[in-house]
Amino acid sequence: MSKTQRIEATMEVVRTLVALLIAYGLALVILFAISDDPVYIVQQFILGPLSSPRRIGSVINLAIPFTLCGLAMCFMYAVNRFNLVPEGIFMLSACTATYAALQIGNNVPAVVIIPALFLVGILTGVVIAFIPAIMERKFNANVVVVSLMLNSIVVFLANAILRFLMRDTSISYPASYELPLNAQLPKILSPFNIQAGLIIAVFCVIAVSVLFYKTSFGWKMRLVGENPRFAEAVGLSSVGISFAAQLIGGGMAGIAGTTELLSNYTRFRWTISTQHGFDGLLVAVLAKKNPALVPVGALFLAYIRIGADVVNSTGDIPPEFITVIQGIIILLIAAETFMSGTKNKLIFKAAEKNEKEKQTAQSAA
Repeated sequence: MSKTQRIEATMEVVRTLVALLIAYGLALVILFAISDDPVYIVQQFILGPLSSPRRIGSVINLAIPFTLCGLAMCFMYAVNRFNLVPEGIFMLSACTATYAALQIGNNVPAVVIIPALFLVGILTGVVIAFIPAIMERKFNANVVVVSLMLNSIVVFLANAILRFLMRDTSISYPASYELPLNAQLPKILSPFNIQAGLIIAVFCVIAVSVLFYKTSFGWKMRLVGENPRFAEAVGLSSVGISFAAQLIGGGMAGIAGTTELLSNYTRFRWTISTQHGFDGLLVAVLAKKNPALVPVGALFLAYIRIGADVVNSTGDIPPEFITVIQGIIILLIAAETFMSGTKNKLIFKAAEKNEKEKQTAQSAA
C-alpha cells in the first residue's frame, strides 16, 4: 500500500470518528437545551445504556440485527447498487421461517430444523433481492425506486401470510401460533440475557470479511464498485458481479430476519416494517462498506438508540430525537468535502517529502 493510500484509509477512519463525535456532541447540546432537567438527562443518555447488565445486554441484542443488516448492505454498497430490499427481506424472511417452523412441528430435532429455517430465510432473501436486480438489468429500472416500492409490497405479503395462513385466533393481537420449542434459539450469558444470535453475527462478520478481502470475488466486487469501466476493460462482467452481490446481500438479510425471530420471539407478530434494513444501510455507511467495521457502527447505533430509550422513559425527551442524530451522522459522513482539505494537505506533504528524498538521493549519487 502506497503512502497516499495509507493516508486516504486513515483519514476515512478519522473522518468517521470525527463525524460520530460531532453528532454525539450535538446530541448532548440538544438534550441540554430542551430538557427541564438537563444534567440528569445528559447523564442518563451517556451512562444509562451501561447502568445495568440488562441494559448492556439490550445494547448488544440490538446491535446483532444491525450488524447482520449492515453486512447485507455492504454487498449492495460495495458494487454501488443501493438495492434497499433488506428492509423488506428482514420482515418476510422471519415470516416464511415461522410458517416453515409451524409446518415442520416439534418432531424434528433442533439440529435439523434450525438450519432448515435459516435456509428458508436465505432463499426468501435471494428471491426478493432478485426482483429489483433483474429489473435493473433487463429494463434499466432504477434499483432504489424499485426496491423501495417492493418493500411496501413485501410488508403486505407478510401480513397476508400471517392473517390467512398462521394467525392464532385465540389471542387478542395479530400474531402467529407459537414457534415449536425446537426452533427457538436459547439465551446466552445469563446476567446480560444476550441472544444466541450473537454467535451467528460473529461468524457472519468473519465470513463476509474473508469474502471481501481474501477471495477473488471480493476483489472483483470492490473493483466493480470503484471503477466499473476499468473492470469491464480487464474482462470482468460488472453487471454479473453486481447482480451476484445483490443476491448474496439479500441472502444475508434473510439470515438477519431469521436470527432475530428465532432468538427474540416465540411468535411472528410484525405487522409493520421494522426499519432494521434501513438501519443496516446507516451501519454500512458508518463502516465505509468494510465488513470488519460493521460491528463497531452497529454497537454505536445501538448504544445511542438505547440511550434515547432511557431518556425517553425517564425524562421528557421525545423518541424522534434519535432521528435527528442519525440525520446529522449521515450528512457528515456522506459529505465528500468533510475534512477533505486536511486529507489533501497530508497527501501533498507526503508527496513533497517523497520528492525531496528522491532529490537528496540523486544528489548523493
